[in-house]
Amino acid sequence: MIEVIVKNILFFAQAATPGYTLFLQARGDEERSLPIVVGQFEAQAIALALEQIRLERPMTHDLLSTVIAHMTDGLDSVIIKSLREGTFFAELNVRNGAEIHSLDARPSDAIALALRARVPIRVSKEVFDEASIRIPATSKLVSDSEPSLAENVNEITRRAEIQFDLEKELREAVMQENYELAAIIRDKIQILTSSESRS
Repeated sequence: MIEVIVKNILFFAQAATPGYTLFLQARGDEERSLPIVVGQFEAQAIALALEQIRLERPMTHDLLSTVIAHMTDGLDSVIIKSLREGTFFAELNVRNGAEIHSLDARPSDAIALALRARVPIRVSKEVFDEASIRIPATSKLVSDSEPSLAENVNEITRRAEIQFDLEKELREAVMQENYELAAIIRDKIQILTSSESRS
């Protein structure tokens, strides 16, 4: 196993499929990184954890991290264990007494939880050898990207709070069967999320 750190999260607007890419760097090898494409929500969750920002109300990964901490003996580590047909597979290693239980997880979710619990992130040597790329310190890759999510964490926090509030209002409108208001709130959420994907 190779222990890695989260080197950066970059948004590539000009890529064939615009989106976020997470770069995992092997400890002791600053020129090799494992790129993993992640969704917007997971990228935000990882960026918030990198900056150690705690929102007033827990997001999904914060909640799951708390559940693991309170109902088990804690998260031990996460492992990106395999790569099949272009998809990475990971597992959470959760301590329960003297035993460690492995749970399947998406790499992005596993990494977001590992950062919150401050536990090691490991990649199987086979996966790292197959999928890692060499990125010199002067790489054009970074200069071609938009600013990293970690650098824009204040904006991420603000949008997360707005989306949280809108989703709460949407649930309340549906429960009250106020479908006209629910449609307006739904449209606001769609505008917010579409503007995030373009930013």
